[in-house]
Amino acid sequence: MAPIIVSAEARAVHEAALVVDLHNDMLLASYFLGWDWHRRHAPNPLPGAPLLGHSDLPRLREGNVGAVAFGVVTSPLRWSGGTAAIHRDLDTLAAEVARSGGTMEIAGSAQAIRAARAAGRVAAFAGLEGAHGLHGRTDELGALRVKGLRYVGLVHFTANAAGRPMVGLGADNAAELPPFGRELLDALAHHRMICDAAHLGKAAVIEACRRSPGRVMVSHTGCTAVHASPRGIDDEVLRAVADADGVVGIIFVPPFIGTGGARAVARHLDHVKKTVGARHCALGTDWEGFALYPSDLDSAEKLPNLTQALLDIGWTSEDIHAAYGENVLRVIERACG
Repeated sequence: MAPIIVSAEARAVHEAALVVDLHNDMLLASYFLGWDWHRRHAPNPLPGAPLLGHSDLPRLREGNVGAVAFGVVTSPLRWSGGTAAIHRDLDTLAAEVARSGGTMEIAGSAQAIRAARAAGRVAAFAGLEGAHGLHGRTDELGALRVKGLRYVGLVHFTANAAGRPMVGLGADNAAELPPFGRELLDALAHHRMICDAAHLGKAAVIEACRRSPGRVMVSHTGCTAVHASPRGIDDEVLRAVADADGVVGIIFVPPFIGTGGARAVARHLDHVKKTVGARHCALGTDWEGFALYPSDLDSAEKLPNLTQALLDIGWTSEDIHAAYGENVLRVIERACG
């Protein structure tokens, strides 16, 4: 496949965007490998760029990423996770922001994200990947919100009191939300936080969208109509998310979106646009997610390749800017303030 040549038009469109990444696992890389957020690393040289090496603060800035949702991952083993682990990751995020010398800031509202962008800073907030870390309780949500947590994923790869995943231990796409799942949705609304339905089984996603309109998103996924994958969502789910005025973040991982790199991501975004409208498109890279990444999107400064791929299939600058960040900011403003 011919490499993407980024035009002057694409670079201008890209630089004018406020890019929001709905899912980056740099906290996971920090915990396991001591990843340095503040040094510019060379892109991961291994084929498929597995494990890590896709982003750091200098390359995020080069790629014009203006806001990042950092994933908080805790162990599903009861004795090794819990809210203490969530607080640990949020404290790590705060420490990295403090080390940034003013180039990052915690920003959990649309207004704060825009202000950070205007000041030349990368806005940071956090999302919990799996409610198993809450141990069936909602009483810590307020304290976690204060530290920058803005969305909660009901499940990761294991079933818990909030629901069952689409794939993994206890997977069940026909299962409805259990009582704690419904309680958690109501608590998230009370604390002005977003429900992330990534990884959640189909029936529960649809139920969450109906129960929490304006407060639901799928942070990192693909469209099964474009590429069959157990981690993708079908058009019925797309329409449920759109009916809730949410967004769908397209992941950058080839096993979930198919081959083609930036062009594959563009195809998934285009399917969302054609099915429910550009208003519901978003990005959820999953960089540092211990996965595989295409060579033209394996490093944050390569994001203009995606902009070119979208222009090549007829997207307007307005559509691109909506998908890259404006749609997410709309959801954050409505759900979180």
